[in-house]
Amino acid sequence: MELKENKALVAEFIKAMSTSNVDQLKTMITDDFTWWIIGKPEYLATAGEHDAEYFLGFFESSDFFPEGTDFKPTSIIAEGNKVAAEAEIKAKTAVGTQYENYYHFLFTIENGKINRMKEYMDTHHAKVIFGL
Repeated sequence: MELKENKALVAEFIKAMSTSNVDQLKTMITDDFTWWIIGKPEYLATAGEHDAEYFLGFFESSDFFPEGTDFKPTSIIAEGNKVAAEAEIKAKTAVGTQYENYYHFLFTIENGKINRMKEYMDTHHAKVIFGL
């Protein structure tokens, strides 16, 4: 049953990210949560290792998509305390350009909360659209 619960947690977490629901995200992560984003920090400003404060701050101050997003998981699998999820996002940016990207996340779950999130995506597209 734990695998099913872990998958449901990740699906709900992605939903909370899609709406920048910081209050909900806070309840879903451990105190020592880490967020790693693929890429080289000298190329993509958000790449690298980040803590919970950075993660929550990213969503608190995010005004990238003022009209909201269509950000949803397309596949979720689980084994042990790991959950892998594929997701896609489609949204209009604050400057009116279309952002469409595809993600692969690897989550580590500890005691019913997310302890680590590794994020893989098209960094070139993010850099071109947002100039990060």
